[in-house]
Amino acid sequence: MVGLPLDHPVARARLVELYRLLAERGWIDGRNLRVSLRAWGTSEADLARAAAEIVRDKPDIIVVGSSAEAAAVLAETRQIPVLFGTASDPVGSGFVRSLERPDGNATGFSNNDPVMSEKWVELLTEIAPGTRRIGVVFNPNTTPAAGKTYLERLQAAMPGDGASLEILHVIEPSAIDAEIAGFAAKGAGGRLIFLPDSFTFRHAAICTAAAARSVLPAIYPFDTFTLQGGLMSYAGAREETGELIASYIDLILRGANVAELPVQFSRSFELVISERVAAALGLTLPPSLRIRAQRILS
Repeated sequence: MVGLPLDHPVARARLVELYRLLAERGWIDGRNLRVSLRAWGTSEADLARAAAEIVRDKPDIIVVGSSAEAAAVLAETRQIPVLFGTASDPVGSGFVRSLERPDGNATGFSNNDPVMSEKWVELLTEIAPGTRRIGVVFNPNTTPAAGKTYLERLQAAMPGDGASLEILHVIEPSAIDAEIAGFAAKGAGGRLIFLPDSFTFRHAAICTAAAARSVLPAIYPFDTFTLQGGLMSYAGAREETGELIASYIDLILRGANVAELPVQFSRSFELVISERVAAALGLTLPPSLRIRAQRILS
């Protein structure tokens, strides 16, 4: 179950990759595997309905995209194995007892560890000197526990020269632009950090356009944002996550106990920077970031 429409380019690409990786392990849809795909739409009611429908089908395993889908499915079942593709704070969200031993019916992966908060602050202040205020953008309904976890670490990572942190809650797509514009209007030196969040991910183009209109440098948790007009992103390598998901599906289908499969975080990370967006914001890309970036978009 995913939060993106099934015909979305990102969703299509990831599904193609997953089918390929499963086939390499001997699982072929229509032969010895039956895959049922669900996209849950845009509202919490849609999400709850999709989760209930999937659980009623009694599959051998339920694979979900993010924390929002994991929470909805786990509210419906504590028996069917649930595998999340990314969850920012699986322990704090109550999905697992511990990362090393989940001790329940859920496990999975994350390409954003909360400790990356320090890196986001570092990279943002490096590309945009003069940072005085950082607005943290997320939907509290889709990242309730992660919001608290990341905010604590972000606050600890803030520069000690009086820079302040401000929370920007966005609940509806129509509110994103106004919330960001309001933050920008409060004074110079404003920057944005977007938390890992299925809501903002689904509306990445709206988020990056709003940041551009308000002329605010921003760092994002997925390269999807940078590819859609964002300044920069820093996250775990997604290719690695695809391999891990396929390997855990294979293990669970062959009888492995999900309660004993540890939650894994990405072991490699990718910095992506848009030179075009940097120029539009009046920023010069320092040599230190050029060297460290895995991709620079022109």
